[in-house]
Amino acid sequence: FAASRKGEPLDTLVLNAGLSLNVGDPAEQFTADGYELTVGTNHIGHFALATLLQPTLSKSSLQPRLLVTASGVHDPASGGGRQGGPEKWASLGELKGLAGGRAFTMVDGGTYDPDKAYKDSKLCNMLFMAEAARRWGSGGITANAFSPGLIADPDGFFRNQNRLFGSVFSGISKAVGVAETNDFAGSALAYLAVDPAMDGQTGGWYDALPLGKHSLGKHAPSAEARDAAKAAKLWE
Repeated sequence: FAASRKGEPLDTLVLNAGLSLNVGDPAEQFTADGYELTVGTNHIGHFALATLLQPTLSKSSLQPRLLVTASGVHDPASGGGRQGGPEKWASLGELKGLAGGRAFTMVDGGTYDPDKAYKDSKLCNMLFMAEAARRWGSGGITANAFSPGLIADPDGFFRNQNRLFGSVFSGISKAVGVAETNDFAGSALAYLAVDPAMDGQTGGWYDALPLGKHSLGKHAPSAEARDAAKAAKLWE
């Protein structure tokens, strides 16, 4: 795909692929290239595509933008991030899993857990965005990350979860007013991707807070997501 874009104009690259496996399934799954499926889909695939397209993106006649869809669960201090207890909180440790090669099951080298793998993948998104902003800024590329909010669609993002759980959770989140809509999520993405108000804005984390209020704002990411040394190490 990246090769097919050579010579074609590219002004904005949105990395929006997302996968969350069934939290009750203890069996690891892997990509065709041998990476753990969640991190491979949500981070490594994005990283590979972005680095391949960076030369093309940098030639944009407009101000080129990179936008990464992340999630508030990258932050253990958030409501979603602290679910499950400390053993399931996002943390990449010393990246011992990645250091062992592509057959890793968890980035930190720990025991496989699909819930933590998803949270870790979103932390990887945040660190990648921050490092891209630092490395590519001199070439005119801005990089930001955002969350579309909670959209627990059992036929969409929650498609891999238990069907009954997904349906009940979706209904409850709507009833208590914390769910977001597809329209809001799409509008937020479009704003960050193309609106002139975002010209020159880089390295930012934009989240849909308060939950369910159709409001997008810039917030501080987690402490680990602000670790510049870890972002550089993850990139390498």
